[in-house]
Amino acid sequence: MIHSETKIAILILSAGASKRMGSTTKQLLPWRNTTLLGNVIRSAKQASCNTVAVVLGAHANTIQKQIEDEKVQIVFNKNWKSGLGSSISSGISALEKSKMKYEAVLILLVDQPFIDTAYLNLLITNYLNSSNRIIATNYFDKAGVPAIFDKVYFSELKALNTDQGARDLLKKYANEVILLDPEGKARDMDTLEDYYKALKYLK
Repeated sequence: MIHSETKIAILILSAGASKRMGSTTKQLLPWRNTTLLGNVIRSAKQASCNTVAVVLGAHANTIQKQIEDEKVQIVFNKNWKSGLGSSISSGISALEKSKMKYEAVLILLVDQPFIDTAYLNLLITNYLNSSNRIIATNYFDKAGVPAIFDKVYFSELKALNTDQGARDLLKKYANEVILLDPEGKARDMDTLEDYYKALKYLK
């Protein structure tokens, strides 16, 4: 973690039960020489940020044991069944209680293992060098995460409670968003089939 003058937190959303994966705990699926969650934490910790926080919900105790040595902030979302929005809300609330006054938060998902430190730093650099307050990932001209939000949006991020996550907020402030091309890094995995395809792609 690189401590810049502009205080930035990275928030990893890792609270879902991943029902479409069957009985598998998606966060702990093997990836490179760690797990999906371990991989995302590693990329985040090497980025130009001050803090990495992980939001846990389903299987929280099991997952926490796996990441105890990672020196990340753990946030427990009691309302994880409500979906991504509740995890963002929990994460922002926890970050706001910190003594560090964050200027921005970069939100990313646990199941996008090709998102690397270089892409996270690209989001951060664009935020630092522009007057736009949201830098998001371009999905066929629609904005999505990973995305970095200025602190002016923290109160609205805390009010999220649906499974839409930050999508509605990104739509609402579309004219304040810069979209970045993830160049194929933003592929996610919802099913075991997606996971095995991604493993093949990795090799």
